[in-house]
Amino acid sequence: MTFSLPQTLLLAIGALIVSLAFTPAIAQIPIASHPVMDSGQTTVPASQLIARLSLQTATDLLIKNNLSAIAARYNVDILRAQRIAAGLRPNPTMTFSATQFAIPRVFHLPSDAVKTNNENGAANTTYTVEVDQLFERGDKRALRSEQADRNTQAAEAQVQDVLRQQLFQLRQAFFTAVLARENLRVAKDNLDHFDRTENLLFTQVKEGYSAGVDLKRIQLQQLQFHRDVVTAGQGYQQAARDVLNLIGQGDAPTAANETQLIMSSTSQTGFPQDLIDGNLQIIPELLWIEDLRRMALASRPDIKAAELNVEAADAGVKLAEAQRVRDVVVGGQYSRSGSDNTVGVVVGLPLKIEPRATAAIAQATSSRLQAEAQLRLVRAQALTDVEKAFTAYQVSRDRLRLFTGGALATAGDVRRIEEIAYRDGAKGLLDYLDAQRTYNQTLVDYNQTRFDFLMSLYQLEFATGSAIVK
Repeated sequence: MTFSLPQTLLLAIGALIVSLAFTPAIAQIPIASHPVMDSGQTTVPASQLIARLSLQTATDLLIKNNLSAIAARYNVDILRAQRIAAGLRPNPTMTFSATQFAIPRVFHLPSDAVKTNNENGAANTTYTVEVDQLFERGDKRALRSEQADRNTQAAEAQVQDVLRQQLFQLRQAFFTAVLARENLRVAKDNLDHFDRTENLLFTQVKEGYSAGVDLKRIQLQQLQFHRDVVTAGQGYQQAARDVLNLIGQGDAPTAANETQLIMSSTSQTGFPQDLIDGNLQIIPELLWIEDLRRMALASRPDIKAAELNVEAADAGVKLAEAQRVRDVVVGGQYSRSGSDNTVGVVVGLPLKIEPRATAAIAQATSSRLQAEAQLRLVRAQALTDVEKAFTAYQVSRDRLRLFTGGALATAGDVRRIEEIAYRDGAKGLLDYLDAQRTYNQTLVDYNQTRFDFLMSLYQLEFATGSAIVK
């Protein structure tokens, strides 16, 4: 079919084709969101003054500022953008061609490039613009969108799993600092007690009422207490630094070289003792293993992520099976040959699709089997975590009952009796020192037992993905 068209109409048709081919879809693509700014919250600067840090405050800061959680949230943004891309229809394709230039005549008479060659019509210069659109069949776009949805939801569950892991690490570091501070208090109390004893013995030796060997023994014992103070202070400093790192304040200065974290009291390690605001007191919980197993299978975010991965793999298998359905390419064509204008229609079908579809199905099936195996693995690991945490809970609970049943009071009574007997001269210094060491070790063991019991509860929270500590 050949006919003549005005030049203005030809330009309008060409502009329409170009606009259809290059319609932007920028408005549909999301901008990567900042995990803090999106929620209406602001990130606490690392240089901001930190006075006291409770567990709840540290938890809030971790949720906002923890770098591992932030990185996981950006992965969700990436998958959301991929979800939008998966739901888009294929873009049209525009092809432009110019053929049959008569050389060298076109260089001498350029107007012949757009005119009919009356002497040889077959030698007319031809310009062709073609726009093709792929039409997908077999619900491929819907299946791609479904698979992308499941992948995005799995990424969101993985964010929750990252937070679960980071929160457990935060609690470990937080209460390790509390434990070190409690042991530091015990060591300092012992050191103060022996300082008073040393002053008394020094006076007695000076006045000739006591032998100098007892004074030397006291001074040697003080070295041990000094070492305990330094060790506990170092443990506190390291645990507090782990807490700061987990809440996104890893670059915060210590009191040794900055004034931003100055507190009312500072340990010999150069770190503020009162930075961590917490204690080891906890109300015992009565827990049952069967309830914990059900909680883990229902609440663990890593299990939820694995289940969503299986659903995404199922959608992938359906998408691969849809590759057996042929897609159709439909195009429109405009040509100008010499002074003549023509239009045409193009329809395209792929000829051989079965081998590629079979390969895609085999790959998608293997991915689904892999996802199902990973789900079984995660569930088994969750139940294992529950069993281990429950065992630790039972052991630490029974040990705690030993101390609360009178062991602390007994150790205190023995130390007091031995001290009185030593001061009255009824017993020697070695008996008193042995009683003091037993009392100190009992206090340290009591602190450790409270810490172990508390961490066993948080370990159960970690294993079940549910709140247990009230």
